[in-house]
Amino acid sequence: MSITPETVLETLRRSADVEKASALSDRAGRSEALGVPPQVLENFARAWRQDVSFPERLDLARALWAEPVFEARLMAAKLLTQARIADDAAIWDQICSWISEAETWAELDALAGAGARRIAVDLSRMAVVHDLAKSERALDRRAALGLSLPLAKLAHPTEDEVSAIDDVLYWLTYALQDADKDVSRMADSWLKSLGKHDRKRAGMVRRVVQSRTKSD
Repeated sequence: MSITPETVLETLRRSADVEKASALSDRAGRSEALGVPPQVLENFARAWRQDVSFPERLDLARALWAEPVFEARLMAAKLLTQARIADDAAIWDQICSWISEAETWAELDALAGAGARRIAVDLSRMAVVHDLAKSERALDRRAALGLSLPLAKLAHPTEDEVSAIDDVLYWLTYALQDADKDVSRMADSWLKSLGKHDRKRAGMVRRVVQSRTKSD
């Protein structure tokens, strides 16, 4: 069976849960929430990634993102979440464009998961992350943390990855003190991930923040 935007939406609606949809309504922005359980979404995404190749999959994702349905937007991001993709420039550009359009933390975090894999294959894309970290929009600042989170989890980073981590640590000290609690909490999680295998750098960041707090 051909996988079209219509068949995807029909499948998602068949998996809808009214009670979960009600609970999601406050977190779905202006979109309709169906209440599809996260693991069900992930299972569908895994199957459809196997069934639909690029560039058709990018077209499918674009059509789903345009739908006023919370889970359709999450699925759009999940369809682009893949480690190895040849000629991924258009996919990276689309993810960045959607980050600027995202209205909810859930959408943003799904996009960050997709974008982080594109950064892993091309660290020059971290320039976009640093720009997001300086944005006035809290969703953008959280995106910067989500996109760069895999760096914090690297147990044996390469020299280039260590340099990328150090660049993040410069603005992470400010993210830890962000006025938006969703940003500051994620920054704290980022640092805890780093601290599991690089206590020296994580401790340095904590000391910088503590010093700044005392001077204030």
